This record gives sequence, structure tokens and C-alpha cells, in this order.
Amino acid sequence: MQAKAGIMANIVLASGVFGVFHYGHLLHLEEARKMGDILVVAVIDDAHVDRWKGRAFYPQDHRVEILRSLKCVDSVILVALMIEALEWVRPKILVKGSDYSQGLDPMHTDYCQRHGIEIRFTKTPKYSAMKLISEHLHL
Repeated sequence: MQAKAGIMANIVLASGVFGVFHYGHLLHLEEARKMGDILVVAVIDDAHVDRWKGRAFYPQDHRVEILRSLKCVDSVILVALMIEALEWVRPKILVKGSDYSQGLDPMHTDYCQRHGIEIRFTKTPKYSAMKLISEHLHL
């Protein structure tokens, strides 16, 4: 991907399930966008969300379209796993939320180190969609 006049763009990759999109996701993506020229968001597909985290509230097509509608997002891809997104996009920066600052999956860290991808963490507050829903419903 190129930015202006043939200069290579600083591509930032963010990834996640985005099962129930909320304000915390928006803050995270807006901060991630400021880290480079292009923000690509990788959405984990339904088959792999089901396997690892349980069903997402919205199907993958809805989650992708919600993200595509955001001004701060330049491109959205659908992937099985984050390693697939890293291989496709080859970003300069991988950005995750502060809840990952204690460490990523070693496979992702190793991949980034081998390919010169900087790992950064946003400083936005952590929100939990399930916690927000249960508090609202007084569960």
C-alpha cells in the first residue's frame, strides 16, 4: 500500500472479534489510527470465534460492515487467526489493547520480531461488552 508520491505507507494492523462493538472499541481504533498512515482491522471469522470464544453476538458480515463504516478504519479483512492477518497485511505496527500489554501469544510476538513489526498497545480504558450488558440488565 502506498501513501503519497510513491512513499511506502506506515500500515497499522488491529485485530479482534468485535463481537458486540462498543465505545471502548471505537476509542481503541481511533488511537490505533493515529499510529500510522493506514489502519487495517482484521476481524476473526465466525468459525474461529465459535471455536475459541463462543459465538459472537453479531455474525461476521455485520461485524465487518460496522467496522468498515468507521472514519478511522481504512480497510477491514476477515481472517481465521491473527497470524493470517499479519502474513497478509505485513504491517509496520501491530496494535492491541492495554489488556494485552502483559503479553501476546508467543507465536504472534515471534512473528513480529522476525519480520520487524513493532508491537504497540493503546492506552484506552478497558470495556467489557458482557459486563456492560449484565450491569444494564442487573444480572
